[in-house]
Amino acid sequence: MKKYLAIGLLCVFILGVFWFWPKQKGKSDDKIKISIIGENSSTIQAMMSIEKDYEMLNPKIDLVFHPNTFDDAFNKSNQDFANKTGLYDIVVQYNFSLSSFVENKYVYTLDELNKNMTDSSLAFENHIFKNYWQELGYYFDDSKSSSKSLVKVGYPSAALTMVLMYNKSMFEDTQNIRDYQKKFGKALAIPNNWSDFYDVAEYFSSTKEYEGVCIEGGTGGFLYFELMNFFGNMGGKILDSQRGWESNANTKLLLNSDENIKALKFYKSLKPFNQGGYSNVEQFEQMKIMKDGKTAMALVWSDMLYPSIKTKDGFDERFGFAPVPGKNSILGGGAFFVNRQTKNFNEVSKFINYLMQESTQTKLTLSGYCSPLSSVYENNDVKDLPYGEALYESLKRANITLVAGLDANVINESITTYVQKYWANELTSEKALDLAQKEIEFKRNEIFKRIKK
Repeated sequence: MKKYLAIGLLCVFILGVFWFWPKQKGKSDDKIKISIIGENSSTIQAMMSIEKDYEMLNPKIDLVFHPNTFDDAFNKSNQDFANKTGLYDIVVQYNFSLSSFVENKYVYTLDELNKNMTDSSLAFENHIFKNYWQELGYYFDDSKSSSKSLVKVGYPSAALTMVLMYNKSMFEDTQNIRDYQKKFGKALAIPNNWSDFYDVAEYFSSTKEYEGVCIEGGTGGFLYFELMNFFGNMGGKILDSQRGWESNANTKLLLNSDENIKALKFYKSLKPFNQGGYSNVEQFEQMKIMKDGKTAMALVWSDMLYPSIKTKDGFDERFGFAPVPGKNSILGGGAFFVNRQTKNFNEVSKFINYLMQESTQTKLTLSGYCSPLSSVYENNDVKDLPYGEALYESLKRANITLVAGLDANVINESITTYVQKYWANELTSEKALDLAQKEIEFKRNEIFKRIKK
């Protein structure tokens, strides 16, 4: 009897294994993985915050995020595209990758990506800041004979700009208010023009306790990006083009213009009031200096704000935010690029569409994202972010473009090299921009010659 009972139990066990095994196996194999790579910034961190929400709505989808350092994200995505290995379905990358991604036909256009989408699901497009979309997600249409024809390549993955961050207690201190009024004959206020910016920086640096500003002078684009606030608000620009990616062999270089020389001189006039080592100061070092509480002001990237001031219980209330002095703001960011080698085209298309819906964009923005949808900034919770209103005002007026064509690295590196020399008193402002102009012109010619071949 025991023998038959044992045999029976064994049979039940075997049947159970065969009954459950396919289901357990299918539970894993049926998952469709969507792989996303990008720089480990507040953009991708915010996207990761809605991962579970999306997977609950779509049980067969497994979102796999690959947050990397900037260099690693850039190199890995480029290698994947060039080798056609299809490791990443979505690449979150900045607009200086537009030219190579499109000209090498690495990514889908939006017309291709949205071919199965309804008009109602694309209604969010009406709320995208037009200048951001044109700067971050448009490019020349190589399929058309005219270079004036454009194609939409991707939706902006984030609308980034720079804002003025200031130490509130320094501006609210009654002694500072009295002393500033006495010295300059005007009220101490958050500066909205460069003259007042200079006066405020000078005043706080004249005290024993504080410094006026913290300027990013580091390599890797930090010097160049911040300097463009000065150029762009004082009538200068780098290239004679409307968009950062509109650069070819015939695009005129305007670096050593009178406007840029004047702006550069003003920029260096802030040196006596500057906190930090300048040439080694990038965005993380700058934020560290600001959080030490001894510096009045800094021009900071918008995607640095949330992770820098978010606390366990809310936000660091020591700091206030306003648009950068002048009438213009930096226009930066990137796009969601969809790999032509993806094996999950429909699923990726649906996920991108989900990301761009206003409700999703609002959730993302409340987690540190900088949404490219203007309607998001009408949300009361978004308005209540410490930097919400300053960010919105800056996005609305953003039109200072950053060079994003095939010559972007050359321009960035040359400007950084010679402006650092100028800051160190090794060159005059005129000489610095003349040398940078000549070096860039030579290297640009080489780049566009290689393209023709």
